[in-house]
Amino acid sequence: MVPLRFALRQLLRDWRSGELRLLVLAVVLAVTAVSAVGWLAQRVGDATEVRASELLAADRVLETDDPLPDAWLEEAQARGLNTARMMIFPSAVLSGEQFQLASIKAVEDAYPLRGELQVGDSPTRDPVTSREIPPPGEAWVSPRLLLQMDLAVGDTLRLGESELRIGKVLFLEPDRGGGFVNLAPRVLIHFDQVADTGLIQQASRVRYRLLLGGAEAALADYQQWVLAQGRRDVEIETPAEGQPGVGEVMRTAQRFLGLSALLTIIVGGVAMLLTIRRYAARQLDPVAVMRCLGASQRQIVLLFALKLIVLGLLAGALGSLLGFALHGVLMTLVADLLPHMPAPDWRPAVMGLLTGQVVLLGFAVPSVLRLRRVPPLRVLRRDLGGRLLGGLSVYLAALLSVFLLMWWQVNDLQLALYVFGAVLGTLLLLGLGAALTVWLVRVARRHTRGTAALALAGVARRPWTTVIQVVVLGLGLMALLLLGVVRDDLLVAWKARIPPDAPNYFLINVQPEEVAAVQELIGRSGAESTLYPMIRGRLLAISGRPVSRADYDTPRGKRLVDREFNLSWLEVLPADNELAAGQWWDERNGERAQWSVETDIAETLGMELGDELSFEVAGEIVTGRVTSLREVDWDSFNVNFFVVGTPQLLRGLPATYITSFYLPEAARGMLPELVRRYPSVTIIDVNAILHTVRGIIDQGSRVVETMVLLTLAAGLLVLLAALQITREERQFESALLRSLGARRSLIRRLAWVEFALVGGIAGSLAGLGAAAAGWAMADALFRLDYGFPAYLIALGGGAGALMVLLAGALATRRLYTASPMRLLQAAEEN
Repeated sequence: MVPLRFALRQLLRDWRSGELRLLVLAVVLAVTAVSAVGWLAQRVGDATEVRASELLAADRVLETDDPLPDAWLEEAQARGLNTARMMIFPSAVLSGEQFQLASIKAVEDAYPLRGELQVGDSPTRDPVTSREIPPPGEAWVSPRLLLQMDLAVGDTLRLGESELRIGKVLFLEPDRGGGFVNLAPRVLIHFDQVADTGLIQQASRVRYRLLLGGAEAALADYQQWVLAQGRRDVEIETPAEGQPGVGEVMRTAQRFLGLSALLTIIVGGVAMLLTIRRYAARQLDPVAVMRCLGASQRQIVLLFALKLIVLGLLAGALGSLLGFALHGVLMTLVADLLPHMPAPDWRPAVMGLLTGQVVLLGFAVPSVLRLRRVPPLRVLRRDLGGRLLGGLSVYLAALLSVFLLMWWQVNDLQLALYVFGAVLGTLLLLGLGAALTVWLVRVARRHTRGTAALALAGVARRPWTTVIQVVVLGLGLMALLLLGVVRDDLLVAWKARIPPDAPNYFLINVQPEEVAAVQELIGRSGAESTLYPMIRGRLLAISGRPVSRADYDTPRGKRLVDREFNLSWLEVLPADNELAAGQWWDERNGERAQWSVETDIAETLGMELGDELSFEVAGEIVTGRVTSLREVDWDSFNVNFFVVGTPQLLRGLPATYITSFYLPEAARGMLPELVRRYPSVTIIDVNAILHTVRGIIDQGSRVVETMVLLTLAAGLLVLLAALQITREERQFESALLRSLGARRSLIRRLAWVEFALVGGIAGSLAGLGAAAAGWAMADALFRLDYGFPAYLIALGGGAGALMVLLAGALATRRLYTASPMRLLQAAEEN
């Protein structure tokens, strides 16, 4: 049994000798990156969930076309859940001789369970937040309805058999969707008012909703209870579906952040692997002495295990503290995006401590297990035991530890596999490239004279050491260059997805006879727009097989079958559409009835090339063959359609028109004029969504750029650790050359040429690996248009040569000033 006090004394001695400092710094950096990203992801994730619940006005929503049984409401309340009932239905509202179709929402007193309403006393004044709802006898209406009907707060509306006073202007409801649904102007009334209107009859079109709020465990249990009732017509909506467009941008931001943390772990792991090997090599003699004094193999393993555990806990604790401080800095960068941040919890701290243990044990245990086989005879013969530190197990354990950390850190198997695949590919590339370089150096030195010949001879004398240096330096440089790709290229491409002049307004329900006038009015404001026909059609059959809700298992599939599609006809493929399969139509092929379908919809509904789709449009059956599948860039905010047909197939059918355009703030005075001149036209303002998306991109970019500093620090450790590999050998060579009369300047030049050569080779190969990895990830993970960055090969070679040259010159400067006798004595001791 090894006493803990003895292990601590040994650990303190190793620290004082300086052998553990690089190792501790590498662990601290890795833990700092993991814990900082963990705290940031936890708080931003919690805040995003809260925001997503606000977009539903609840934590869960049940929705159906028929009233829910009272027993369902009682069951929810019995489980401790907060509830609020809601009805949504279309109806005409009247004022004097005027009438307007509106979307009526009736809510109970508890609405909204999450989020707030924004209301005001005038359409032209700034709104205020409120958690109240209209009392019976009162209605709150949208600004568009007031403008269209020339009404004001205090006037009355007639809704069915009820006369309602307009109490407030309703600017925003937390759960009103941003898509092309619920587009009629809103009228909000009290739930108890519905019966007095007399509008709800047996055949009325009504959507019933039950809003639920409470603890997640109780919500999950109640959701399972609802599913067990077997009501297939009931849809369950969760916060994850609240605002899918913003959610996709947030997921991309989290991938960028996770990638920056992964690269820090990789670079830190390389430094750990090198320092662990050096530390284990320096423990060969002490272990041999302990074996001579009677220490068993079990006691050797236990001693080093205790030292590593204590070291991992201390480094993990320090890294967690630094990570908490760093996350505080990062939080200031996203404070504007999510102002109501939940408090941090303890989980990232535990993750940091566990990371310290995993990285140390994963990298060190194979070497420690080999130390137990050091023979006692090494005390007399120092050539024994050295080879015990090699072996494939050391590197396999290191790679496994890195992959598990990647997967655990980002919780994204695809991202972890891509980065890990890039690491393995780069390792293979670096190993083969380094071995080829050593062979070329051996050939070249036969035809070289002077200083260059001596420098090449130094590389040729250490073939395996040179290969190891190129591999580890190249892997570290690859991570740094890949982070540069992320920071300087991929982030720029990501920001370019939402240009400054992205469309911020949509117009729908433009009548055919209004198209020219509406387009002229938009043009007078300085905006450019193209109006597209939009035809409402219900999917009836796929290749002659009628479709129904029962054919699909997913809620989205059921919704798509139940609702009408917005169809359109196009002659030219839009710029933000890309063919994924098939061919765009050509009038010369003689086939007039063709469809092109968006890939995601095709997959959801089981459509394939060659299928015949039948839609009902205004009582007429329209049938055509699917001849192409398209991928659509929905982030462009341009007008796009799930299903489009040939002009010959759809032209002549009843249609309205839709457009999107960018309108600067100074020109927005034309919108009230457009509403008054064309009351049937619906204006959709997407500025709020654009502001949120741009905020996520900008602030996420700043967070990633801040994380670059950690990776750079880890890269510096890799350089120092790699140079330590040959320190003792260089020390002996320097002493030998000095004793033979060589000048310090000659020895310095020899080392500098060797440093530049190794760094240039490692950097060039790393640049090739980073270019390939960045190009692959841009397309597969981030869906960005990004060309192959061949410039990284030259940039990596130059940067690698310069960095290794400077670091090597600083790390070996004392070798050229110390006396040969002292250097030979130090080399003998090592």
